[in-house]
Amino acid sequence: MSEIIGKISEILKNHLQPFNLEVSDIVPIHPTRDTHDQAKKIEDILKDFFRSDRQETQGFILQLKRLPSIESHAHQAQANSLSFVTDEDIYTPQGQLNVPYLMKNAEILMGSGHHGLAKNIYQAVIASGEKSPQAYFQMGQCYETEGQLEAAQSNYEEAIAFKPTYEYHHKLSVLLIKNKKDAQAAEVLERSAYLKDVTAHQKFEIYKTCGNCWTRSNQFEQAEKAYKKALEMMPNADEIRANLGTLCLQANRIHESRRHFQDAIASNPRNHQALAGLGSCSLKDGNTKGAHDYFAQSLQVELNNPNALFHLVKCAYELKSYATAANYLLEYIQNAPVNPNLLYSLAGLQFHLGRIEEAKSTTAQILTMQPTHTGAQELMGLIGKYSLTPLERD
Repeated sequence: MSEIIGKISEILKNHLQPFNLEVSDIVPIHPTRDTHDQAKKIEDILKDFFRSDRQETQGFILQLKRLPSIESHAHQAQANSLSFVTDEDIYTPQGQLNVPYLMKNAEILMGSGHHGLAKNIYQAVIASGEKSPQAYFQMGQCYETEGQLEAAQSNYEEAIAFKPTYEYHHKLSVLLIKNKKDAQAAEVLERSAYLKDVTAHQKFEIYKTCGNCWTRSNQFEQAEKAYKKALEMMPNADEIRANLGTLCLQANRIHESRRHFQDAIASNPRNHQALAGLGSCSLKDGNTKGAHDYFAQSLQVELNNPNALFHLVKCAYELKSYATAANYLLEYIQNAPVNPNLLYSLAGLQFHLGRIEEAKSTTAQILTMQPTHTGAQELMGLIGKYSLTPLERD
């Protein structure tokens, strides 16, 4: 509010100086439902304005209104102008619908939020048999904006049936993914890969997204085929290599999995998914130390990886080497929602490192949240014993 008052004062000052006038005071009046209270405030302001030491002043009441954004104002102005449309505008001299004119106006109506009116125009265009694909597509966009996803899907499919383009397929796939229909989205995208004029980069994105969709649908063979086709488009794509490594790891094909993860790191040494994947491969081989180091490297790049953190802590206990895991776990906890189980893991690591006071403080925090936490109760008992002097222990 003070910024607005300052701006008003500055503007008025520049315009009043030639008349030997200046702004004496500006008092904001805040909106309220209590008209009696509002009137009392205004009365107090007027009394202050016209007290004896302000005889040389002139008072005014000014009300400000916030204008809509320039973009929405322009859309609304265009939409309002449509009320002046005549039959001569809608029809050509030959008596046919003026489709380009109608499509332009429907787009204006969409932009101003008049989706129902826009859909009426699109339906008329579709009935005319001209520009049906574009009309179906844009009507689908209207329905999607309104949250009617099934109707939007139906219209996108009609647009594709009339004219299969990359844009229409892509839009439909995004909608299907939003609607958690991943397998159907993958099928739509795979068809679009065979369209004419699809670029190599678009094909890469198509097959990468297909791989992700098939993975979410638990159709791992299809996912692997899609990722391999993406690699044909872009052989150095480290994210695709890492995804293939994860699929092979799930299938217990450890040798292939390691090769994919290593190729990913060769392209991008900071690929945290591939580093964590190599940690999992090392665990499969029984190499706990190697796994520990890979998980630590992965967390150094991307701390928000609970799975890598879990395995790092597990490796730390097996190796009886706690410092690295404690540091990463503490940093993770400081940036994540408070979780008693994570705190318990941290307290245990602190205890094994001999950081008794830190372990005691962390355990006390757990018991404040969950007084019946059995592990924390037992750990607090152990901490209590370590806190005693040798004589007290005896």
